[in-house]
Amino acid sequence: MTESQDMARLEALLFVAGDPVKLDELASLLDKTEEEVEALLEQLTRRYQRDPQSGLILRELEGAAALASAPEQAELVEAFYGKVREQKLTDAAYETLAVIAYNAPATRAEIETVRGVDSDSVVARLIERGLVREVGVLDAPGRPALLDVTEQFLLDFGLKSTRELPAVDLLMYDTVTRFTEGEKDMHSQAAPKPLVIAIDGPSGSGKSTVARLLSEHLGILTLDTGAMYRALGYKALRSGIQPSDGEAVRVMLASTVMEIDLSDRVQKTLVDGEDMTPYIRTPEASKAASDISVLPVCRDYCVRIQRELGQRQALILEGRDIGTYVFPDAPVKFFITASPQARAQRRLKDLEKAGVETSLEEVMQEMEKRDRQDAERELAPTKRAPDAIHIDSSGMTAAEVVQAMIDVIRQKERQQPGWTSQSGDGTQ
Repeated sequence: MTESQDMARLEALLFVAGDPVKLDELASLLDKTEEEVEALLEQLTRRYQRDPQSGLILRELEGAAALASAPEQAELVEAFYGKVREQKLTDAAYETLAVIAYNAPATRAEIETVRGVDSDSVVARLIERGLVREVGVLDAPGRPALLDVTEQFLLDFGLKSTRELPAVDLLMYDTVTRFTEGEKDMHSQAAPKPLVIAIDGPSGSGKSTVARLLSEHLGILTLDTGAMYRALGYKALRSGIQPSDGEAVRVMLASTVMEIDLSDRVQKTLVDGEDMTPYIRTPEASKAASDISVLPVCRDYCVRIQRELGQRQALILEGRDIGTYVFPDAPVKFFITASPQARAQRRLKDLEKAGVETSLEEVMQEMEKRDRQDAERELAPTKRAPDAIHIDSSGMTAAEVVQAMIDVIRQKERQQPGWTSQSGDGTQ
């Protein structure tokens, strides 16, 4: 069965389900792994984003996914359904929601401590609206109910999980008030995070996957720097320019406008206004990226954009020289590796998904050549930074790698709690 057929089956399941469907359930129904389902969901998301005529969007929330109507169709949908949610929430309801979302699972007593007033009636209304639910009881005298927000809350506020909420100090009532009075905008405030998390390693080591998962967990946007070089390499090929021709590339870059669109938490690498995402994961694009990335003029062009982004917001960056060249002062650095066999098998799987016919032997040969080029290049060769944490992902799942990284990050945050920066969405 082709990838297009798999995506059609996934879309049909989400359409008829209505409510969010767990990834493990989708994997079972489609006879796929959860990682394969995540890849299909990512492609489906991009398809909707690229289609201005679609009235649907894909929402992912805490291990589940659902189809929803696009925000711009809200007026039409409300007219059809008679505005079932016409009654607006009160300030007290927003305050209570904030306390529960940030402290979940929370008891009614904890909500009252933060707000300073009885909140039972407000909680009852939120439960009736489907925004809050009881998830258990606390093992304490009186066995008070534990409250959490629902998947409907995540859908209504455009969140994948409560980890995307901006950081506030809920011990301070005025902080909660400011949060609720600012149009309850879940994305307007910055979450304190490490300024830059650098993830380096060779292709096939799994760094792109763990960077995405780490981004989802921490709520920090991720920047795929390799996609930038692939996009420029692809433009060179399409323009009839040898990616290794420094002078020709310099002339090309003088009239090239690259933008990195991080809105909707999905990176789009735009070159001269065109999204290059569909074209840059082929062996030809990989080879072009390796050739063009060694040119000082190209490195300077991309690194300038990367550093400007890193100065403006918290970022997770993955590549081959982030911790040694692009952000040598990054407070958190990782170097992800894997055995040649494991890397080649992963890369082959990606290529097969993209419809590229090749063999394991060809992939290994191409990887060896790319590794040699990257390690021997004069400018910023691929190598582990002295202060980078080394993780061999050969025998680990992506989730295990991410958990190891989170443990390191939390430890470093306790040692140096002062690194904070804005984590935002935008285009550079």
